[in-house]
Amino acid sequence: MGFWDDFADTTKQVFDYTGNKADELVQKGKLKYRIEKLSYQLRQQQRKLGALVYGLKKAGKENAPLLDECMGQIDALVDQLREARSQYDSVGGSKKIYCPRCGFENADYALYCISCGQKLQEDEGEKEPQPPVE
Repeated sequence: MGFWDDFADTTKQVFDYTGNKADELVQKGKLKYRIEKLSYQLRQQQRKLGALVYGLKKAGKENAPLLDECMGQIDALVDQLREARSQYDSVGGSKKIYCPRCGFENADYALYCISCGQKLQEDEGEKEPQPPVE
């Protein structure tokens, strides 16, 4: 009866692992959707701010409270986006580096953003210096 017990235990472990991975994928999918939605809202809000500044400048007027409100909404969206990205990174265990300029998601080993070319920041002491190639 030892074979069947081992078989049942192994099968249970496989199903548990598969179920956990499926849950992880569902959670990552939901977070990815939220990140995309927040990114879209952020772009829209930034366009709105740009149009507002342009319109006010063109008319020769100033409306600091309206600009402050619009910038506050942008700051709130940026904070929500950072939180969603940190949750996304913590779910799968895979670390991604986000470009500080454009927000593009880069691989953890990337030195430059593949979208805009911005040098990605490294934590000091995290990577060892490489000897020069001769």
